[in-house]
Amino acid sequence: MNPRNKRRFRLRLALAAAVLLPALSAAPAMAHDALESTVPAADTTVTTAPGVVSLTLSEPPMDASQLNLSVITVTDEAGKTLSDGKVTVEGATISTAITAGTNGPYKVLWRTVSSDGHPIEGTYTFTVQDPAQAVTATPSAAPTPTPTATESATPAAATNQSPPEAARPDDSNAPMAVGIAAAILAVAAVVFFIARKRRDKTPAQ
Repeated sequence: MNPRNKRRFRLRLALAAAVLLPALSAAPAMAHDALESTVPAADTTVTTAPGVVSLTLSEPPMDASQLNLSVITVTDEAGKTLSDGKVTVEGATISTAITAGTNGPYKVLWRTVSSDGHPIEGTYTFTVQDPAQAVTATPSAAPTPTPTATESATPAAATNQSPPEAARPDDSNAPMAVGIAAAILAVAAVVFFIARKRRDKTPAQ
């Protein structure tokens, strides 16, 4: 290769490098934003249900007060939605308020618009194990039933009752007894009358 051709070759390499280097250096800047951290952290266990769930991206997402470009939905193990549907954007952090749910895994589903205009989304979980909820969920012993007013008054009423009357003798035989007594009196009268009559007939000595 003669010196002239060598110079042309080197010139072409220099031009190619001048074109490729800026493109290569700009490639990382054109990548979509990524999720860097969350509160509560993904795959962790907390002892108290958080009041807010936050996600921090590598770059601030696109945001417009007129459009709901960011969405965060939080559900508990029972599938109940705990988030209120409102998302706050502060720099690279998006967050939403949630109410307390049942103990167990909480699922976070998020979606927003990257700083380059492309939508990005993802999902992760964290677990809530609140001891206070565990105590509340434990069934308590059945209370001892208290006597009702009617039941409590029954013994007193029973004590105030007068004792049952003694059984009265059966009066069904009273007429028979009267008849027998009358017959005995009649026989006695006849005997007395006969004895007296005999005595009157006996002569005096």
